[in-house]
Amino acid sequence: MAQSFQSPFPCLPHYTTWQDFNGNLALFYNQELIPITDENNWQMTARNMMQTPTFSSYSIPNPETFTSWQDWANEFVLKINGTP
Repeated sequence: MAQSFQSPFPCLPHYTTWQDFNGNLALFYNQELIPITDENNWQMTARNMMQTPTFSSYSIPNPETFTSWQDWANEFVLKINGTP
C-alpha cells in the first residue's frame, strides 16, 4: 500500500466538478505550481503534476491514457492516498 505524504486528499473526482477538483489540488498542494485550467485543458494540469517533485515518486498516471479527467483523477487519488 502506498503511503501518503500528508493527510489524504479529500476530493473524490466522481462527486465534484473539475473546477472544484483543480482548485483543491492548488489549495492542498500549494507548495507546487499546479495550474488552474478549464476542464477542456485538464490534461495540462495532469502533465504538470507528473513532473513536480512532490508527486514524482507516486507514478502519477499519464493523462493521455484516459478519456475523462474523472478517470485520471480517480487513479491519481488512489496513488497518493493509497488503496482503502
